[in-house]
Amino acid sequence: MIRLEPYRRTLSEAGFRRSLLPSVLARLPLGMASLSLLLAIQAQTGDNTLAGLVSGLYVLGLGIVAPVVGRGIDRFGPAPLLRLTGVLYPAVMALLAWAVATAQPVWSWMLLAMLGGMTLPQITAQMRSAIPKLLPGRAEQQVAFTIDTLVIEVVFMLGPPLAGMFLAFGHPLAATLAAGACGGLGAFWFLRSPAVAAWALHPGRATERSALGALREPGLRAILFSCLFFALCFGLFEAGIATYCKQLGAPEHTGWVLGLTSIASASGVLLYGSREWPGWLGLHYRLGMLATGLLLLLCGLAGDLISLYLLAALASTPMATVLAAQNMLVVKVAPAGRVAECYTWVGTALLFGVSAGLAIGGAISGTDSAPLAIAAAGICALLAAIAAIRISPQ
Repeated sequence: MIRLEPYRRTLSEAGFRRSLLPSVLARLPLGMASLSLLLAIQAQTGDNTLAGLVSGLYVLGLGIVAPVVGRGIDRFGPAPLLRLTGVLYPAVMALLAWAVATAQPVWSWMLLAMLGGMTLPQITAQMRSAIPKLLPGRAEQQVAFTIDTLVIEVVFMLGPPLAGMFLAFGHPLAATLAAGACGGLGAFWFLRSPAVAAWALHPGRATERSALGALREPGLRAILFSCLFFALCFGLFEAGIATYCKQLGAPEHTGWVLGLTSIASASGVLLYGSREWPGWLGLHYRLGMLATGLLLLLCGLAGDLISLYLLAALASTPMATVLAAQNMLVVKVAPAGRVAECYTWVGTALLFGVSAGLAIGGAISGTDSAPLAIAAAGICALLAAIAAIRISPQ
């Protein structure tokens, strides 16, 4: 059973609660922006390839610049970058919406889409870096990281319906504008939060020079390798579910199956965060990935729609738990003064892994072999567990 008392206790901490609320608003673009671009350009041009390319460039911009921004946060503090991106992000997204609406040259769409991703305020790294400062107790930190993981789940659940709502009303580009507004307003609201007020620069960090930065830390490299494999698993799984439903003659069930997997994943992490578990975090991390891999291999044996629903939900239950344990591990392995950079590296690994998994899963599923894509997802989760063996107890 999920115990709610630890969540009530953690949310009663004013510093955490007052930081969490603006972070939710600021992170809504994670679930809205790229999809809104995809839908808007599809509606504007009817060209699915172009729509996918522009949407993909937005995600690419977000991924490639995040570690650089994370290093800047560690060196100068979050406030200057929050002010800068809080202005630039909504401006670039508004300019992008105008460029698409007025049929400006396609190269300008591509450039602005990449700039949009590059200027998105990096709230997740800042929020997670601040949790140990806002909640010094180990039990409260576990619950807080669980809540923050749930925020990402909710953002990705809310984003598609919100983007679809604007499309249904005939204004798909309004979702792009809304994403920009949420990012900008959320950044300035977060700027006033205890998470920013509690930030303290590490002595000597401002003058430190290193090309590798946080990547010098072996523990972080081990987390990144395991994270990349686990993210591949996400993309392969999603592509496999879509093809599975199509092969079973029920493509309209894809959204429902994936929705159920999100609920199962959220339930699993809620249970994890509500109790203290024996063993160290690295063990929780590996066991979660191991369980995910074995359950995904079992999911590949589904023979009808009902068994697909059940097995997909079961396989998804440990997924968010792995991410919550991972976020706690990052704090343990991060070099002093480089916590934000570490979190942005992990975010980049997740982003590229999911994108690659979707692409590979789409290619595999093009052979009408959905079980193969899901089996590949299971193998990637098992490889992630193996990669995590190199993470040493702290």
